[in-house]
Amino acid sequence: MNRICFLISSLGLVGCLYAQMPQRLPEEEAAKHTEMMCRELNIRDTTQRRKIFAMYLEHAYQRQRSNTRMEQLQRMEDANEKLKTILDPEQYNRFMNTQINPAPRHPQYPYEAIPGPSSAPNMPPEPPMPPL
Repeated sequence: MNRICFLISSLGLVGCLYAQMPQRLPEEEAAKHTEMMCRELNIRDTTQRRKIFAMYLEHAYQRQRSNTRMEQLQRMEDANEKLKTILDPEQYNRFMNTQINPAPRHPQYPYEAIPGPSSAPNMPPEPPMPPL
């Protein structure tokens, strides 16, 4: 019984803490997205930067009003259409390639690259297990 009460109270506490987490302002979110995109695509033109910021700011305000899955997909399609007009074709292609094939966040090593007991040099084979 004590465990159940503890579990319920801890879930309630976590829920209260999550509800009180500070939300980013739309301006902060748009600035973050703009900076990341400009860094990835090497955008130096200030008019492009302003247009991208305005697009992401509008996107952030729409997301605050409603964030259903269907509306999110529609906003992404609208953003891609707007980016076609803002970016030049080379930048847009790079953007779409990074969206489809994002760079790995952590290096991935193939399983074969990890040395195992069979690849250890000068090691005698392990004796067979005795029957139980």
